[in-house]
Amino acid sequence: MTKPSAASIRQRSAKLCRLVTCLLVALAVLLVLERFGAIGLQLARRGFSGDGPRRLALECAVAFPEVLYLLALWWVRQTLAAFALGELYSPAICRMLERLGLTLASAAFLTVFILPSIARWLGFAPGYVIAYDVSNLVLGALGLSLTIIARVLRSAAAAQAELDEIF
Repeated sequence: MTKPSAASIRQRSAKLCRLVTCLLVALAVLLVLERFGAIGLQLARRGFSGDGPRRLALECAVAFPEVLYLLALWWVRQTLAAFALGELYSPAICRMLERLGLTLASAAFLTVFILPSIARWLGFAPGYVIAYDVSNLVLGALGLSLTIIARVLRSAAAAQAELDEIF
């Protein structure tokens, strides 16, 4: 198995960065259309009467964790862009892993534990108190794990820098 060169990593990172950028834009547009298209039309036709404002508040609450997931994708995109510029062995990896982990864990926590209460508070009782969802629980656990991995890598980099000073 051959070791990938820095140039090939930079090229792959640049390509993947473009792909992630396109995915991010497409998902953001779809999020806005899906979450706010129907309620926007309803509010435009009927104004702020009936359950329109409550539905808008619910859609905003439901969209918030999804926006956090898109933010996590943005952190990955930023790191790929740094790799494409040649910052392969920089703190960019630790920063990305920490941000990504916190963002994924926060979004998963909100989705599983907070959104059902918000829906109930707004009058849209979901019928459950905790939204047991394996995928969100896995994303939350992975997110917390990534924050620990980032700390381990940061400590390893500091130890390596200390060893480099000694020798």
